[in-house]
Amino acid sequence: MRWVNFFHIYQPPQWDEDIIRQAAAEAYWPLVHILERHPTVKITLNIAGALTEQLLELGYDDFLSAVRRLLERGQIELVGSASYHPILPLLPLHEVRRQIELQDELHRRVFGPAYAPKGFYPPEMAFQPELEPLLLEMGFQWVVLDELAVGDAIGQASPLKRYRTTSGLGVVIRNRPLSDYLSFSARLDDHRSAFETLSSDARSAAWLVTAMDGENLGHHRHGVDRLWEFTITHNRVTTATVSEYYRQLTTEMSVKLQASSWSSQIWELRSRVPYGLWNHPNNPIHQLQWELTNVIIATVHRSAVDPNFDAARRLLDRSLTSDKYWWASASPWWDMTIVIRETQKLADVVAPLTTVPTATKNQVARLMSQITKTSERWEKTGLAKRRQATYLRATGDVRYMGGRQVTA
Repeated sequence: MRWVNFFHIYQPPQWDEDIIRQAAAEAYWPLVHILERHPTVKITLNIAGALTEQLLELGYDDFLSAVRRLLERGQIELVGSASYHPILPLLPLHEVRRQIELQDELHRRVFGPAYAPKGFYPPEMAFQPELEPLLLEMGFQWVVLDELAVGDAIGQASPLKRYRTTSGLGVVIRNRPLSDYLSFSARLDDHRSAFETLSSDARSAAWLVTAMDGENLGHHRHGVDRLWEFTITHNRVTTATVSEYYRQLTTEMSVKLQASSWSSQIWELRSRVPYGLWNHPNNPIHQLQWELTNVIIATVHRSAVDPNFDAARRLLDRSLTSDKYWWASASPWWDMTIVIRETQKLADVVAPLTTVPTATKNQVARLMSQITKTSERWEKTGLAKRRQATYLRATGDVRYMGGRQVTA
């Protein structure tokens, strides 16, 4: 079995130091150490710029140096992405470009000339075709996406096809069931059984492509790192980076992408809700958050001559992160404290500006108040828990966060 592994690691800007250190101990370092112990194993990795910044601030230079060594000797392939993990299809293109440039500038400084990404990872694999021209203009050859991006059902995308859009952008498709199996449901007390499940998948007999959050390797679900090391070093397995895999494909197929993410459900796409965890039309918190987001973006852009524009611009970059919307989804993710705290950071973006009209300040305050009151009502009345339970029943999903299974 030839296995292509893609991992994405990320922590939100200004996140809890203890959580970052725990994730580093339970997932980031174990991944690096597995690669160091097994020099023939290769992976493709995205490190969000927001995490890189915090690792530097917390003194994890040794970890980043280890990644750089593995990059230089070809065991790790790094990709481009958006620095502060926004949902790209929901942003204006000028903000998308800026997020990609911020990530690129940071990682060229940290990883040196070996950082020359051919591929691109959109946060949460949230994508729409309108992003294709920008990625091609910026020099990316391929994008890694979920299989629903190229079809209407799970299990139909072929790992033997070299997908390419009519605009010329290459598309690499992950096997969603096996990616989720490895992350969330494989038996951790029976590594051989897990390997047989992975290797017996008929669709992936020649090539298996999995993609998952790197935190799933031992941080969110303890023990997955040991399972992964057993399976990835099995004598029936060889590995390749995404770029190596894509170059070896010979059967090319033109494809039209549909708006989707790696969390999209089929019924959501049929209802034209491609990013339900971050912008659901039936979620009033989301709708208020995006109204606030658009006001903040427009206000900052109108304030280019303000003496404090640069400070507000930096705050805006960091405030576009996806987390405040995700935690407000109750599908199944819900944390009232995070929703209010992280949305307040967005509202505070305009605080340094001295030229903002009073009407705009009042609008920002009103929206923030509505978001706070609605979130508190969801928590107090149990509505958030009921929405969580409904989502988990409908999807059958099993998910873990910080070592615990997510339940309503």
